[in-house]
Amino acid sequence: MCEQCRLLKSNASVIYTVMFAKILKTLRKENDTTQCELAEKLGVKQSTVSSWEIGRSRPTFEQLIEISNMFNTSTDYLLGKSDNENNYVYTDNKTLQNFYVDFGKLSKAEQNFIVKSVRSYVESK
Repeated sequence: MCEQCRLLKSNASVIYTVMFAKILKTLRKENDTTQCELAEKLGVKQSTVSSWEIGRSRPTFEQLIEISNMFNTSTDYLLGKSDNENNYVYTDNKTLQNFYVDFGKLSKAEQNFIVKSVRSYVESK
């Protein structure tokens, strides 16, 4: 790899890390979530979240998706590639599996109510 390409790649990595750090901290505070609470939800240490927020390290791809789901935003927004916070939400299989498990615990009447509510919401958009 040429020196110029190496520098471009390095600069892009730094920009991603800085943007992510700033956006994560802002989202966390806007949602009244502490570093400890976020860490617990992600199954990491508080110091890991702190490292992300100061740009010392960055999350894995899977963690990035989980963070986007938690804050109801897109990974593009988290990475600073989109200005639209509510651009698109990526939902992973774990989130869907948890939803189905919880949904299955509801009575038939409660399930019907949820389905009708979602349909009504989608149709009103």
